[in-house]
Amino acid sequence: MINEILLKKYIGEENFKSGCIRPNKYKDSIKYADDLIEFINKYSFLYENRSLDFFRDNIWSRLIPEEWKQPLLDLTDDECVEFHSGTVIKDEWPISLKTFITNAVELWIPKNVYLPDDQWILQDTKKDFALDSLFLGMSEKKIHEILRMSEFVNMIAKQLNPNEIVDIGAGEAYLTQILNHQFNHSMTAIDCSESFIEGAIKRQSLIENQRIKKELKQQKETTTTTTTTTTTTTTTTTTNNTEIINNKLKLNNNENNLNEIKKIKEIEKKEIMNKLNLKSTNMCVTTISTDMKNDDFLNILNRNDSSKNYESIMLIGLHTCGILPPTMIKNYLQCSNIDSIIDVGCCYYKIDTDSNHEFMSDHCIKKNLKLGPAPLKLSCEASDSSQKDLESFKYSSRIHYYRVILEDWILNEMNNKLNKLVGIDLIKSHDFTIRNISKNQSKDYKSYYNAALIRMKRQQKEQSIHLDFNLPETCQPIISYFEQQNQKQQEKQISIFLLLRSLLAPVLESIIVLDRFLYLNQFSSTTQSFIIPIFNKLISPRNLIILSFKNKKIIK
Repeated sequence: MINEILLKKYIGEENFKSGCIRPNKYKDSIKYADDLIEFINKYSFLYENRSLDFFRDNIWSRLIPEEWKQPLLDLTDDECVEFHSGTVIKDEWPISLKTFITNAVELWIPKNVYLPDDQWILQDTKKDFALDSLFLGMSEKKIHEILRMSEFVNMIAKQLNPNEIVDIGAGEAYLTQILNHQFNHSMTAIDCSESFIEGAIKRQSLIENQRIKKELKQQKETTTTTTTTTTTTTTTTTTNNTEIINNKLKLNNNENNLNEIKKIKEIEKKEIMNKLNLKSTNMCVTTISTDMKNDDFLNILNRNDSSKNYESIMLIGLHTCGILPPTMIKNYLQCSNIDSIIDVGCCYYKIDTDSNHEFMSDHCIKKNLKLGPAPLKLSCEASDSSQKDLESFKYSSRIHYYRVILEDWILNEMNNKLNKLVGIDLIKSHDFTIRNISKNQSKDYKSYYNAALIRMKRQQKEQSIHLDFNLPETCQPIISYFEQQNQKQQEKQISIFLLLRSLLAPVLESIIVLDRFLYLNQFSSTTQSFIIPIFNKLISPRNLIILSFKNKKIIK
């Protein structure tokens, strides 16, 4: 059973019946989807071209409406910082520009968390973790996400009582481990990356060792609080058991075979965990697909650990990428043993390079909206953190300007040789990865281009890409090209283009998430589904949970 009062705390009274958070003006999810699609189609010129091709595709003069140009160029830096929030609109601006901004903001799916910060049990601090090893390797952002997600999953799991919780796309199993060792759920972690699972197993070993010691200490302290007579006997026994167990954890250094020592250690550790009634997470390297049948998912789990009970399964995912969320949803619906799903999607663009996004709901499919890699990438470009202050905005704009000119130089150089043969530019892109160059290496355009050239040379050597492209010995040719092209007006134009795109980005994400909800609602006779904001959007912009469960009644 799901408690209605409890769920309303997370989704709001006004959204509970429909299950879907929507802008205030919309009472119907279908109408909301229609308006999202209409807006995206109308302003598709903002995402059809890469911002990196700003000069090559003549974006400013060819795509930006003429009556928008001067008003936007007149924006101050402070106004630019606030522009992405949709609050900068001037009376003297043309109606078409004001309409674009107003309509965009009205379409953004609400992302404010309904449950106040002080009402969350876990308060985003390391003190909230039962074991120090549980937050090992986590950033402050990750701590916020893991604590919020684990608390929410635990709350739902305590009401639905699944036999097993399966973390899909678990990575190094941060979420899995806290649900296992802090909330005592039986867990399975699945990831397609062997290296991630190897890292998760190493973390698990550290966590289990710390938990064993903590449990033994608590046992000893509990035993010593009994009566004097019992204490004498039991304390001695517990102390002896503790010494035996601790001695078992300390391997015999005289053993010669290290592999044998490792095996013995693992066996003995399992014996200790069994005595303490502690369960290890089942770590699994595999992939799941949309064409799996009912028993296929169960077979994966049983092949890795047949000792567990999979009668009732909860699927969870934290920032699952690309097609993984739709895959999870389809497996949830077709596998009778999977009773519930809790997922936060991310990185919608991580699909096949030339593929379009595949909408799930019948309604969105009929609308024939095409979203390729470019708009999918834009849908994940949250401006909340990158433009939170003037300094951050200026830095972000400057670096992107450097990058645009570098892109122009690379493609010009690549096409120069080809031009001599065929007379036209045929190369439109390249395989160099040039992003996230550190601030220390981006103090000015010279240091930025030097770092970029070093990176390209390394990629050319290590990845064997563009071996026929002769990179210069030094970055001087790139610097000279920048100095020839550099114009303050052009830098402002690129910034304006990015700001306009920043208003469209939340609209794109809204239709992607809403489509998944609409698809689940096609099965409303057997499932109940919700969209719920869970993370602070300024800390973690991809903050929308899809929650769905089967054949469970909501109690008031």
